[in-house]
Amino acid sequence: MKIVLAIDKFKGSATSVQIANAAKQVIEEFDNSIEIKTIPVADGGDGTVDAMLSALPGAEIVETAVSAPVASLPHIVARYAIVGGDTAVMEVAAASGLALVPCHLQNVMQATSAGCGQMIADAYGRGVRHIVLGLGGSATCDGAMGLLDAIGFVFTGADGVRLTPCGENLGLIRDIKQTALAQKIATGVQFTLLSDVTCPLLGTNGAARVFAPQKGASAVEVELLEAGMANFAKFMPHRATVMPGAGAAGGIGAGMAAFLGAAIKPGVEEILKLAHFDSKLRGASLIITGEGCIDAQTAMGKAPEVIAQHGRACGIPVIAICGQLAIDAEKLSCFDQIIPITPPGMPLATAMKPDVTLQNIRTAIRTLLPTITKL
Repeated sequence: MKIVLAIDKFKGSATSVQIANAAKQVIEEFDNSIEIKTIPVADGGDGTVDAMLSALPGAEIVETAVSAPVASLPHIVARYAIVGGDTAVMEVAAASGLALVPCHLQNVMQATSAGCGQMIADAYGRGVRHIVLGLGGSATCDGAMGLLDAIGFVFTGADGVRLTPCGENLGLIRDIKQTALAQKIATGVQFTLLSDVTCPLLGTNGAARVFAPQKGASAVEVELLEAGMANFAKFMPHRATVMPGAGAAGGIGAGMAAFLGAAIKPGVEEILKLAHFDSKLRGASLIITGEGCIDAQTAMGKAPEVIAQHGRACGIPVIAICGQLAIDAEKLSCFDQIIPITPPGMPLATAMKPDVTLQNIRTAIRTLLPTITKL
């Protein structure tokens, strides 16, 4: 018998790798003859690098010092992976992430994606020519201005003076030039961006109006950022501003598509492809997937639903576990069964503690053991 564990992170509680290991332990204790394939899952946000490291043996971890998202913080050490010598797997969150900035210092108007650009430049200097970049978890809304500045694009205002790359200066851009380094990276590196959102750069569903408030922007600041993005968009091909995911990571999707020719792809599907997911399903009797909260968004292409569709295509039953079930299970027909792991009455704050989450996962997997014996 073969069981595939492909469970997304329970955000704020446990990583995909930790959850898979906890589930695997219970199944092996029950019957160590069962073949278990653990496939870490991510959607392009935090956890992407760790998922790839587990899925792709031989990946090399690289650390490099980069600028923090806000100038008031010291340099930070960003971490990414190099696979096969010429491909790097990165996360915006590792260099320009909201989680890197204490709440009292968060300032989306002045936050910059420069650190992410420095991480890209570091990888280029190491011989990397294909970069897979997860767009989730950014602290910025600068349209990749900081990232592009860090790899050699020069943004100037009406007076010809170079602008500090950040959201509040998007509206001041009057000219953009490339240095030799920028040209080399733009023409010599293939960029694949992983996004779990499909929003455009501008408008009601765009980068500023949807995501800036989540990063602390006031109503006035949101409109200033929207106007700034509209100005920046004048320098971009229209296609780059409206393609699905253009507004991801505060517009980094659009900026990289426009100036670096980046392709934006659904994060989950691309990561499953990199992990050779379909080939690992061969001969499986069961797939166990899940995420912290299964709700209406799950049915809109989130990791468990995508995994379930792959399983269905192969005729493999799929069971999902979750911390919270916030939708009628009958509306998610892609799953054969959904198991909430949190005991009734347990406070959310308690349930989200990492050790409690993992223990609840072990308990939930134990309830599946009778089902496993019937496969």
